[in-house]
Amino acid sequence: MLSMKDICKTYDNGKLTLPVLFNINLEIEKGDFVAITGPSGSGKSTLMNIIGCLDTATSGTYILNGEDIASKNENELAEIRNKYIGFVFQSFNLMPRETALENVALPMLYAGIKKKQRLERAAAVLEKMGLGDRMDHLPGQLSGGQKQRVAIARAMALDPSVLLADEPTGALDSKSSFQIMDIFRELNSEGTTIIMITHDSEIADYAKTQLHIRDGRLYAPLKEGSAQ
Repeated sequence: MLSMKDICKTYDNGKLTLPVLFNINLEIEKGDFVAITGPSGSGKSTLMNIIGCLDTATSGTYILNGEDIASKNENELAEIRNKYIGFVFQSFNLMPRETALENVALPMLYAGIKKKQRLERAAAVLEKMGLGDRMDHLPGQLSGGQKQRVAIARAMALDPSVLLADEPTGALDSKSSFQIMDIFRELNSEGTTIIMITHDSEIADYAKTQLHIRDGRLYAPLKEGSAQ
């Protein structure tokens, strides 16, 4: 489903060249659950941005669902993101003046889905996240764990091929963190492919496979199937 070969990323501001990623090779199959760990400045966020088509590689080949990402322009990349990828961020990124239901329905608006259908779908996904009684709440009326469940519901609204999670528990307490990871595990068991960045080894243990990035280089799996 996802294949990266010799991916390199260099930032160049005209005076200074900064290499960030070096010859990244990555193969992810449908239904995988992969955690990528690494220290600050290791290149993991840059790698996640390239996987999520928010940025492009300087060189190398990236194939996602048969699409050659390097050949796409900005509009085509936006279409691919909307079609294939769901995003979950540490800071939730919810619209503060929109209800939970409206936040979850928003990606479907951009996809051209009619209002009745998108509200029905948003309500169904929120129910699945255990937020049936919070649909009309604004983000400011929700706990951190509830906000992240809304964010996951929004990410899953269009049934993406892959869910990208960048430090999804970084702003949560331990109890809420493990609740979120239980949701990820359930989504993965239902067939959702998940790629997650985390600095927390306990959270990484929920993944089927762990990779480590250091100094812009990706290393072989550290563990497989360690979460019970």
